[in-house]
Amino acid sequence: MTPLLTVITPSYNQGQFLAETMDSVLSQGITDLEYIVVDGGSTDDSVEVIKRYEEHLTWWVSEKDRGQSHAINKGLALATGTWVAYLNSDDVYLPGALQSLLDALARHPEAKWVAGGVIGFGTSDAPVHEWHLPQVPATMLDLLTSRFQMAQPGHIWSRDLLSAVGGFDESLRYLFDINLYASFMARGERCLPLQRPVAGYRFHAASKTVAEGQLFEAEWDIIRARYLKALTPFDRWRAEQRIEMLKAQAIMVEAARAAEAGDREEASAAFAAAFRRYPGVLFTRAAAGAARRWFRA
Repeated sequence: MTPLLTVITPSYNQGQFLAETMDSVLSQGITDLEYIVVDGGSTDDSVEVIKRYEEHLTWWVSEKDRGQSHAINKGLALATGTWVAYLNSDDVYLPGALQSLLDALARHPEAKWVAGGVIGFGTSDAPVHEWHLPQVPATMLDLLTSRFQMAQPGHIWSRDLLSAVGGFDESLRYLFDINLYASFMARGERCLPLQRPVAGYRFHAASKTVAEGQLFEAEWDIIRARYLKALTPFDRWRAEQRIEMLKAQAIMVEAARAAEAGDREEASAAFAAAFRRYPGVLFTRAAAGAARRWFRA
């Protein structure tokens, strides 16, 4: 009998969070659940944690891999569920989350991709408290210009759809999930939003979002280069304008940080650079915040 759902957990040196993650999957009450854990050869206590849950796992391994997307693809190659999700080893599902997502898909048999809301929570070294319901991109233009909000832990996809696009791009370290969404949308697929929180997204000092978030932009450039050319000339122009605004706002944020640190000279240089890049940035909240901090510096 084909399992209804496969959940894959890629894991590497996050043993302090891993038991909570696995408990959140196994307590969902999905009777025909296939659960796969792919550890990248952790050197902490992750393997000991996994072994405690071994009898509840369909398959697991701990061996060196080529990174997170490779680990997920290894799990995907073994997955047999109709639907597939992955949950990182520091995140959690909320009670009833997976059933609510599966129920939404059952109500919309045309859908091959669903996303629910996500609660962001932190630790003492990364104090984050936020949550959002999904705002899905209506068009490729929206996706490429970041006009969406649907964090990865809230998603379930059709295994057939994942296979059709070749799984996750292993050349990307950070935004392989965004690239996946772009590949879906290029095929005409749209995300079904579920208006309830389904997962918790943990922020901590070692997480990529906290420790390496400044490196994401380079992969955004790669993804945009792949898919911008498919837009109409007018939409491509609109996308380019929106992207320049986003990049100028990012520079304004750096100006604000410099001003907050009391470095007026660096803040002024960043403020000017943002204006040169996209003059309209002066009318944004980012510019107002940078200006307030500059005057207080």
